[in-house]
Amino acid sequence: MLVCSTSGFDDPGALKLSGDPDHPFTRGLLCRKIHRHPARLASHERIRSPMLREGGRGGRFRPATWDEAMDVATAALAEARSWDPASILMIRSAGSMGAGKEFAEYVFGLLGARGVSGSLCDAAGTAAIRLDAGSLDMNDPGQIDESDAVVLWGKNPRASSVHTAAQVIEARRRGGIVIAVTPDALGMTGLADHVVRVRPGGDRFLALAVARMLVEYGPGGLARSSNEEAFRALLVSYDTDELLAICDVSEADARRLAEVYVSSPRVATIVGWGTQRYLHGGETVRALHALALLAGTLGVEGGGFFYNRSSSEHFRPISALLAERGLGRELLPPPLEISVLADSMRAASPPVRVAWLFAANLLNQGPDSTALRRAFDDVETVVAVEAFWTDTARAATIVLPPALWLEDEDVIGSCWQNEVAAVRAIVDPPAGCRSDFDILLDLAVRLRLPVPYGDLDKWLRARLPADGPTLETLRERGYQGIDRPPVAWQDGFTHGDGRFRLVDAVTPPSPPDADYPFTLLTQIRGEAMHSQMSAAEQTGPLKVRMHPDASAALGLDDGVRVRVVSRVGHIEGTLSLDSGLHPEAVACPRGGWIEFGLGVNQATVAQTTDMGGGTAFYSTRVRVERVEAA
Repeated sequence: MLVCSTSGFDDPGALKLSGDPDHPFTRGLLCRKIHRHPARLASHERIRSPMLREGGRGGRFRPATWDEAMDVATAALAEARSWDPASILMIRSAGSMGAGKEFAEYVFGLLGARGVSGSLCDAAGTAAIRLDAGSLDMNDPGQIDESDAVVLWGKNPRASSVHTAAQVIEARRRGGIVIAVTPDALGMTGLADHVVRVRPGGDRFLALAVARMLVEYGPGGLARSSNEEAFRALLVSYDTDELLAICDVSEADARRLAEVYVSSPRVATIVGWGTQRYLHGGETVRALHALALLAGTLGVEGGGFFYNRSSSEHFRPISALLAERGLGRELLPPPLEISVLADSMRAASPPVRVAWLFAANLLNQGPDSTALRRAFDDVETVVAVEAFWTDTARAATIVLPPALWLEDEDVIGSCWQNEVAAVRAIVDPPAGCRSDFDILLDLAVRLRLPVPYGDLDKWLRARLPADGPTLETLRERGYQGIDRPPVAWQDGFTHGDGRFRLVDAVTPPSPPDADYPFTLLTQIRGEAMHSQMSAAEQTGPLKVRMHPDASAALGLDDGVRVRVVSRVGHIEGTLSLDSGLHPEAVACPRGGWIEFGLGVNQATVAQTTDMGGGTAFYSTRVRVERVEAA
């Protein structure tokens, strides 16, 4: 939650943001990403009027009025709809995670348009937890404050959640043990007592090795499962030395991790989304989840398995609202897979004629961005709702500038807490910018769609749960918790029999690839929300980190210019040596724009995870070579 102050609301750059000291989780803290948002509102780089491309794909953009831009967009949508509604593709990502933004699913659902399935973020892990436990849930994050030990598994909270980082630091201060399991120790100094460095993608094998050790101490929580014998059979199908060789972890480190898990049931396992950004990411999360169950940490105060929750779980589903209009999911065209979107678009029947891209810099954040750009270049009309000249905006034919967070009213859920909150408009958007809801409502009116929500408040009221807070209450109080047990799974899991489903098979590791010997890790930035950076902040060069032993074997010195090559593309940057990185990994920060030579997804291969339709970014294999001076 935020507290805002400014000398005058007419100057968004003068906004001063701070955390609400009375909020039970944020406790007055804000991360760097939020502190820099006022400058983003006031940026001179911001698009402040609709833009239309003239003269075909190679033409220039020119400013347009809203009526002109919406006329062109509406005409394209109406023509595509009359031909085949499935030729319309709408893609909305989380954006600011507001319920108001989800109006896009409703409007394009009424159109009969095609959407996407899967996720660029968390889908494999979410599917894994649902398969194991029957639904997606976790302890209230306040339970971390009650833990005796914390395992950060693939999680760097300094980059992703300063609030969780503060909890982990406090856990150490009160005498708790903190172990980090990661292929990259960056950010762990002062946060973890010990780092277990694991081979990229080897986490599931380490989890099984530790589970074999835990079985020596007794069955633990296995009695709460429905398939204990199948899990035991999986464990005995490997020996411990074999598992440790696969994940490249010493027996001493694995034993240390096992001892943490048997030291107390109050062990909080905090799992990063990077663990499931592999081809077998679902298996990995299932193996970690099984380890937490075996250790007896699920359904326990101070314990728990922290991954995420659905930010929309407390809102009325869009599908229910569409069903009221007689439009069930079965009547909508099958979605395209976002993890392999370029291939899905090429194979789509009917072909995509109009694409509406919303709340996501997709052509920067999606895998194999070069192939994505080619796919969208073949689409007649691409509407991008973008505030800046991102890679996605530059690929569009129509750009519509939205109001941004703190310029727009909304209601949001949380992917970490059982809570809903009001987002308030603190400053007015620039004169040429409109809220996402208003853009969509204008579109619905122009297309004569039967929308019963004439303003944002009516839509938000329709989305709020019947047993939850009213819109007026939220705006008055700022936020309200949803009454749920603070400890998940105390009374059993949500499968019909109340029992946990243990992972009972894992896929063997892929053989080494001599042509592409390294794994590319494209990691979150601590200072920016994905690609939300200004041009001035992207002066480069891209920082490419490698272990000193790996660079020495290639004859590469610190600071040299290198090229990172995959089977779909390459990126270039300056080499930085880091002994905390696994020798088989190459790490780069993601989010930089392609036009500045910082778009790392030019090298990521489009692949789908084993479950959930997630995107296996971290299964991209690369080689590294010196860039010779011209």
